[in-house]
Amino acid sequence: MRFLYYSLFRLVLRLRCAIHDQIGPAAPLPPALFRYRVSESLSVPVFLLIGERCAQLISTHLGPQLHSDCQVLDFGCGCGRTLRWLLPAYPDVHFHGLDVDPEAITWCQANFSAASFSIDPPASKFDAIYCLSVFTHLDEAAQDHCLAMLHGLLKPNGVLLFTVHGPNATRNLRPAQQKELQSTGFLHLTSTKLRGIVPPNYHTTWHTQCYVATRLAPLFPRVEYHPVVDGVQDVVLAYKSTPAESQTPS
Repeated sequence: MRFLYYSLFRLVLRLRCAIHDQIGPAAPLPPALFRYRVSESLSVPVFLLIGERCAQLISTHLGPQLHSDCQVLDFGCGCGRTLRWLLPAYPDVHFHGLDVDPEAITWCQANFSAASFSIDPPASKFDAIYCLSVFTHLDEAAQDHCLAMLHGLLKPNGVLLFTVHGPNATRNLRPAQQKELQSTGFLHLTSTKLRGIVPPNYHTTWHTQCYVATRLAPLFPRVEYHPVVDGVQDVVLAYKSTPAESQTPS
């Protein structure tokens, strides 16, 4: 019965997406299924609001890095939910979007001419990299692979910003899941209903602050953890160099 339920769920979801695409606004918005993949919602206002808030978060924490001619990577850009707000706000910054979803990348290439996009890691190095709601989905093997790759894509004085689920996002976990999270610092749960809609290693993940600091220490000498009191995701800033090293002439 559960298999039948989830199969029907995925079928109904795709039908609803098709209907939304037919009646959606004339403005260039990603197809409904693309929007669902990044927010599990078909709502256009929700998609736009979250994208705007994400852009504000980037501005708050990476403002000094967003100077003229700097190179910035949106890792896991999806269908450009955040970039659609950052591109007009920072016209002199060179943005690049990277994602494993070829359909989303193709859509971004056709609709955001001010940025470049790819499904393969670029050869260039970046002053700043941000990835929002990415590590909140990866299993541990994929997470560690991405951290090593992103470290390699940063310039010597570069900074990585990413988000993790904070304490507010753990309230609905079962007692056994809470115990595992506190014991190991890491919890990854898969969703049967999203099978075939998202990659198999991309479901829902929780981290503790201690785990984040310990896991990043071998790669990043300076790590800052910024709780978001009224949100479900906290912000992590990982610097490739220490403040003293960043002031050393190259």
